[in-house]
Amino acid sequence: MTEKWTPSKEQSQGVVTRTVDFFLDELNELQEELDCPDEYIFSLLEAIRDRWSQESCHAKMRELKKANPEVF
Repeated sequence: MTEKWTPSKEQSQGVVTRTVDFFLDELNELQEELDCPDEYIFSLLEAIRDRWSQESCHAKMRELKKANPEVF
């Protein structure tokens, strides 16, 4: 069994934190602009999350590209 991947401390405090802050800012702006309920933002995040599910065609394509970069 492979070890679960985790970002380094530097990555967590840098790019990961910046990205989370960016997402939160953007989602807050979107919610304000649309005047939509939290449930809408939650369903949007679920749709985004599903793209990274191991079962999604997007995830399978990313793995295929990683294994065969010369084809893409």
